[in-house]
Order: sequence, then structure tokens, then C-alpha cells
Amino acid sequence: MLKDDDFRTASNAAGSPEAGGARWQAIAAQLRADILAGRVAPGERLPNEKTLAGRFEVHRHTLRQAVQALVREGHLDVRQGSGTFVRELVLDYALQRRTRLTENLARMGETAGRELLSHRAAAAGEWASALRVPARSKVVVLEMRAVVRGRPVSLSTGAFPSPRFAGIAALVERHGSVTKSLAELGVVDYTRARSVVSTRLPTQGEADALARPLTQPVLVVQYANVDREGVPVEAATTLFAADAVQLVVEPDAT
Repeated sequence: MLKDDDFRTASNAAGSPEAGGARWQAIAAQLRADILAGRVAPGERLPNEKTLAGRFEVHRHTLRQAVQALVREGHLDVRQGSGTFVRELVLDYALQRRTRLTENLARMGETAGRELLSHRAAAAGEWASALRVPARSKVVVLEMRAVVRGRPVSLSTGAFPSPRFAGIAALVERHGSVTKSLAELGVVDYTRARSVVSTRLPTQGEADALARPLTQPVLVVQYANVDREGVPVEAATTLFAADAVQLVVEPDAT
């Protein structure tokens, strides 16, 4: 929850020469930053208009412009007679022929930060069948986490055949995107060959990484992606926080 000191800081920023633009834009920027950093929880009600205007030291009309901008962006909901609330973080994740986290979120006005948690070279092992390679052949295994509005929403473990994708870890760390990294390695397009969806309780490590309790189930999506020639480029498992993501099956995208 935001404290008075947070609003005083924002008030100073909104009225400072460094703000550069209109005061409402500076206020919107501060509130947006607080929401994206998780300092205001999804579903939390903001102080009323009079209180916020006083804390930011602006007229209500100016504050209203900032709030309306964040409503248009999808960060806030104004409920008549109830107040202004941070929009609940429930993301539609579409499973289709071209499944992309960035595009799924962009359609909802959201963006995700992608973190490369670890990477290693390993034998294909359990990934061999999906990648159509011998079990003892080498793959690069990446572990990644996606964060939206300061909240972890997914954990992914993906295997990429080596030597074709031997350098993918450095690229993912640089771009924060598997799609961009594959493109740099010559895979300009790829499609989903198979998705298997299930649910289970997380391990302690998974619960910690997702910042969720052990008692809260996770959605599990096991999948394989192939290039334009139908050659597997990735086999992966993604765990989604069930309170933040709902899976949507859509018709194949062209």
C-alpha cells in the first residue's frame, strides 16, 4: 500500500521543473511506476480524489486527467460510487499456433519483464522426444521468469538443441526475449507444434520464485515449437501462477 511519504515524493516530482510536461503527466507517471513496481497491489483502492489532489497539491481536474490516462492504459478501474482501484492482474494467455508472451500481454496493455534465472548445457534426456534428437545429444537449458507489474507470473524451463542454438543464453540475457534471440540465430518465425495443459501444486522453490503459497496451484503448459521447416527449435515447460493467468484456446493464427 502507498504511504503518505510516497505521495509527498510524487507531489514534489509533479510540481518540479524537472517534470518537463504537464503536472497530470508527472502524476500519471508516478502512479504508473508505483503500480508496475507492485507498491500498490492489484485490487487495492486508491485514496479518494480530494485526498489525492491534496497530497499532490493539484486541482481535482488535474488529478482526474492523470487517473483517466491510467484508466485508458488499463492500469486503473473507476467504479461509480466505490472509488478508483488498481486493476486486478488476471492475464489472458492465448494458446494458438503462434503463441508469444509479449503479444499476449500487449493486447491487454501490459508488458512483461523477462529474467534469465539460469542456463546450462545438458543432455537432451527428457526433452529428446519433443526435440526429435537422441537422448544423449546436447541442449542448452534456460530457466526464465516473467514479471508483470512487479509480480512474477510465470516460470519457464526450455531446452534448445545444440550446437544450432549454443549461443542463445547470451542473446536472451541481452534481449529479454526468446523470439528476438531465435531471430538473431536465423529462426525468423516459429509455431507451436503441441501444447499439453495440466495443473498441480508447486514445489517450494517454484512457490518462492512465483511469490505464491505452496497451497496455490500452478497451471502447467508443456509445449514444443518448430521452425518453418517443421524442425523443433524448443521444448519447454511453463508454470503460470493460477491467480494471475487464465489460458485461452484460440483459433489458429495465420
